[in-house]
Amino acid sequence: YNEYKSYLRIMASRFLKGIETNKAFPDELIRLIPKTDLHCHLDGSLRLSTLIELSKEQGKELPSYDEAELRKEVFKDFYNSLDEYLKTFAFLSAVLQDKNALERVSFEFAEDCYSEGVRYFEVRFAPHLHVIPGELSVEEVLIAVNKGLQRATDIFNGIDEDVQNGVAPEYKYGIIVCGMRYFNEHFSPFYKHFCEMFKFEKKKKMYGIATLQLVKVAVHLRDTLGIPIVALDIAGSENGFPAIDHAEAFQYAHAHHMNKTIHAGEAYGPESIFQAVTTCYAERIGHGLKMFAKDFFHPETPVVDKEKYVDDIIRFIANRRICIEVCLSSNFQTDPKIRENVQLHPLKQFLEEKMSVSLNTDNRLVTNTTMCDEIRLAVDIYELNKDELWDIISTGFKRSFMPGSYADKRKYLSKMKALYNKVLAMHVNDKQEGII
Repeated sequence: YNEYKSYLRIMASRFLKGIETNKAFPDELIRLIPKTDLHCHLDGSLRLSTLIELSKEQGKELPSYDEAELRKEVFKDFYNSLDEYLKTFAFLSAVLQDKNALERVSFEFAEDCYSEGVRYFEVRFAPHLHVIPGELSVEEVLIAVNKGLQRATDIFNGIDEDVQNGVAPEYKYGIIVCGMRYFNEHFSPFYKHFCEMFKFEKKKKMYGIATLQLVKVAVHLRDTLGIPIVALDIAGSENGFPAIDHAEAFQYAHAHHMNKTIHAGEAYGPESIFQAVTTCYAERIGHGLKMFAKDFFHPETPVVDKEKYVDDIIRFIANRRICIEVCLSSNFQTDPKIRENVQLHPLKQFLEEKMSVSLNTDNRLVTNTTMCDEIRLAVDIYELNKDELWDIISTGFKRSFMPGSYADKRKYLSKMKALYNKVLAMHVNDKQEGII
């Protein structure tokens, strides 16, 4: 544990220069409280040692096979832009076009989450990046990932006595499938084959067709095999590749009772968020970084009153409890302005507007973070109090797309509250006996 605590502080320190530690939240308390991670990419969360090992086994080239050198040259502390950040995924996807590799990294991912107190997570990835036509299908990719996640989940539930006795919430997970806002023939063997098949189709329509086919497979596997595929998302470059290109896929998801979450407002402005929550029915927004950016509109926007436009979106999202999946470290890494002044991140504004907010890792390897690290950053930088942290933690569970009935979800939340208060009582020396 002492090694873990030191590592936690080292990771957080890159963004905490000159900021005092919030003494209301010792590191051990953060580690023990039940947590969610609703926005995390499987391919961005490999263990670095596993990436190196799989690359050697599969004959895939890396810039270096030394962990320290890879962290310096590829998986860096800071990136100049989101596009530079996304380029790292080429090395990761390259080793994940194999069923055994997919099962292994999924098992390790779940193991890493559960080991730091994450009780429920939703892991997302783009299956089409891992498909090899004629060798590895979308169905086989999803089955392999689920197999690894389920195996780790069974192990952790089996060794936790409180879970076995029914007094603590069990470890659980959901899977989110991602379409790509943009792709070309170089993205993967699947996309090479797909681009050839649709070479006479308009590019924007082609992107939407791929996402529509993906969600149809996802719904089928959910309904026939019981794989906990809980939502559809679109990921990748946002600027110039609007969510509306995938509207038919999100309509299909909506009609088949599949949840919707969309990366929006990370590298583009309020108009992108508007499309996500209206045309595509998004129930959660990934990042939402430019939510309040009244000067971040398309040069040819038809919007006249930009201030009213932004205020209306904020009111719409807040009233409908559309959850913002905040990823602090990732945003600090990819946005130089926010990195220079972390107070510019809109998290505090989200909370002041009483919006629904969860904290998330985004990518454990690429961002070099953990859920404990993200909570540490939030409570230190924005000086959160116990009530504010509880609101964020509980929102992660409440706004999750947890499989099963709503009644079961409520029972799960009750166990989570009890565990949270138990941990709090052990570490908070004041007159307050829990906050629920």
